[in-house]
Amino acid sequence: MLKQIMIKDSQTGLYCKEYFNEFLALEKKRCKRSKDDGLLMLADLSDYTEEIDRQKIAQSMMHALSRVIRDTDVKGWYVDGLIIGVIFTEMTRTETTSKLAQRYVVGKCLSCLKSSLGLEAFSRIQIRWQSPYSEHIHKISTSGKVGSKKQT
Repeated sequence: MLKQIMIKDSQTGLYCKEYFNEFLALEKKRCKRSKDDGLLMLADLSDYTEEIDRQKIAQSMMHALSRVIRDTDVKGWYVDGLIIGVIFTEMTRTETTSKLAQRYVVGKCLSCLKSSLGLEAFSRIQIRWQSPYSEHIHKISTSGKVGSKKQT
């Protein structure tokens, strides 16, 4: 008897790691081909040691981000149960408007998460932003002012 493959987590609506990483590989190729920076958010929940706590935070995050994430954006487990990834697809075509769009999305996401989760829960999540095809990562300081950038 074939084992049924779970594509999405029924609690959070997140794609499983294998599907998410397939989407990420495709998005990397698309970004490289179109010279679009794109935007990838990686939210590390490892500060929450209990799996049930990570699941609750993931649910709360997805509920909060539903106001920001578009239907074309892809959300899933980058690392099962530990790191959530969100691929913001097709940001814009020009470098200037791409950077503005990225700043807008980052600010909107962080503001949304902070107000929905509360400062204590929000500050325990490490969020990194990068281009899907780049290794250059920006770490957003979640314990400081929302939206302040610190390079890692």
